[in-house]
This record gives sequence, C-alpha cells and structure tokens, in this order.
Amino acid sequence: MNQNLISHIHFSDNFAEDPIRNEKIKKACTEMVAQIITESLFLFNDDYYQASIELVQYDMMNLEYCVDLFPTVNASVDIYHNWIILHLFTMVASNNMTIISGLLDLLSLSGDTASTHVIPKALEWAASHDNMNMIERYIRDCSAEKDTQVIQKGKKLYALWNTDIFQKQKYSDYTYDILKLIFLHELGHWQYARFGNEMKRAYYRQAYNVLNQYYGEDFINSNRNVFDAWTEEVIADYIALLVYTKNSRQQAGEKQCTKRCYIAIGLYYGLIAMEELGSGLYQKMSKTHPSVKIRQEAVQKLYANFFSDILGISYDAFMEHEIQEWYVIQIYFSMIIEEYWRKNNG
Repeated sequence: MNQNLISHIHFSDNFAEDPIRNEKIKKACTEMVAQIITESLFLFNDDYYQASIELVQYDMMNLEYCVDLFPTVNASVDIYHNWIILHLFTMVASNNMTIISGLLDLLSLSGDTASTHVIPKALEWAASHDNMNMIERYIRDCSAEKDTQVIQKGKKLYALWNTDIFQKQKYSDYTYDILKLIFLHELGHWQYARFGNEMKRAYYRQAYNVLNQYYGEDFINSNRNVFDAWTEEVIADYIALLVYTKNSRQQAGEKQCTKRCYIAIGLYYGLIAMEELGSGLYQKMSKTHPSVKIRQEAVQKLYANFFSDILGISYDAFMEHEIQEWYVIQIYFSMIIEEYWRKNNG
C-alpha cells in the first residue's frame, strides 16, 4: 500500500478505550480509505483548470484526509486548505441501505429486463416489505436523532458504537460503492473550486438551468447565496457520477455502466434521503443543500442530457432503460419516506 498516501490519513478521535482494539479498527479504516482514495483520484483535461495541470496534480496528491470515527453520518471538504473529512460512521448507515435485498434481487437479475416488468414487481415487493421498520431502524441507529453513548477517561472522549450495528447483509458489498460516491462528491467540490472561469461558468450554467425549473426567478434573486450553495451541491454530485460511471463502464452493450453502478447510485441517494428525514430537514428548506428530491432529479437531468446524446436515445428511453436500477430505487425511497412522513405528521 502507498505509504505516502497513508501518511496523509489522520484520525480525529478514538474508536474505543481498548488501545489494541482501537489500533485494529484504525488500521482497517486506514486500508479502506486508502483503497477508496486510490481508486477515486482523477484529473480532467488541463484546459479545465485555472492553474497548470502539474500544480493541480501536486495539490491533489497532497490532500489531507481526516477520518472521524465519532458516530455521525457526514462528510465535508475544506477546498482551500486541502482537507477532506470523512465520518466513517457513514459506513454503518450505508450498509443499512442494503437490507432491501428483495428489491436488489429484482434489480440484479441478469439480462436486459424491461422496466415494464421490473417496476411493477418492485412496487409489489415494496408494498409487502416492512418499510416502517427499516426507517425506524435507520433513525434509531444512524440518524442525527439517535442517542450516542460516550465515556470519558481523563481528557479523552470515546464514542461507544453498538457492536451489533454493522450487520452484514446479502448486498453489503455496496457499502464500499456508496462510500466511494460520497468521497467523489467531496472531491467534486475540490475539483470545481480549481476550474478556470470558463469551465466554472459552463458547469454552473447547466446546473442553474436545471434548478431554475424548480424555483422562480424571484426566489433565486432573493436567496442568491442559498441558491449558489445548492447549485454547487448539484455540480459536485454531477462530477462524482460522471467519474463513477467512467470507472464502472460496461465493456460491451448499450448501457453506459453496469447494473452495480446504477444500483450504487440509487443507494447513495437513498442514504442522503434517509439522512434528510432523520435530521428533521424533510420538507424543510436547508441553507446548504437543496432537498434530496430536487437534488437527485436535477442531477438525473444533467446526467441524462449528457449520456442520451452519446447513446442516441431519448430522455424517456434513457430513464426507462439506461438507469432503470437507479430509477426504481429512487421511486422506492421516495415512496417509503413519504408514507413514513404521513403516518408521523398526519
């Protein structure tokens, strides 16, 4: 493993008061984060950047990574001080998304299954599944509303994780893919901050034109700072999905990337949607992020406009055929969250 890279990975707190267990956990986390970083660092063409490509590459190879083991679901980036902060409890929440094995079984079927077959089957499964239990489990174990047990020894504070919280599921391997998309999103912010003015304007204009469909000009002009923040979140997602797709390309066939690629993207947004619900922001306005529903739809439109031209298919065909797995998971999480909201806020 790249020792220079490992020297850039730091921990902000202790996992457990047992020093031996603490070191074992940190070693495992270091290896996983290092692998994600190795597979995810990317550069655009040199004409994308304000500085020379050599300088951008140097900065990227000298990013610092802070791994926070405290039980919160989050990630962030300091674009000016070259830090990316990863809250690895997100690993637990990501794994929680994979318990919908019945739905993932349907979406993982080999061959080209028409959406007219999969979507009714998926909705039938969703209607019979204990969705409320899944949401309640997430809120109890992973969300901002959960109770976090801590102990203090001297000046050190240790967070106690429930040892049964990370239950391996049939599709737990997707946890890694979701974490990679989270990392790529933060790196997308970092990349966008280094774009030249022309490229920044091009990406901003695309995202603005899509978001503008959801908000009137009066709202945008009255909330310019908020809207700019929302636009940059959409751009960071868009960059992340383009890179993730490129790294997951099909070797043959019409689809741009594998079923696994689109399932992972669907689960990534499912996690964000569950966290929005668990943080109390569902159906409320955030100053930093657009609602997950609009955020996901906006990125989908950017993604579809980009790839439907390449594939030579219409937007509707793209939604039904190309990104079917992502689209079905999107419908599922939207449906169960709305049902949960109605039951608890009716």
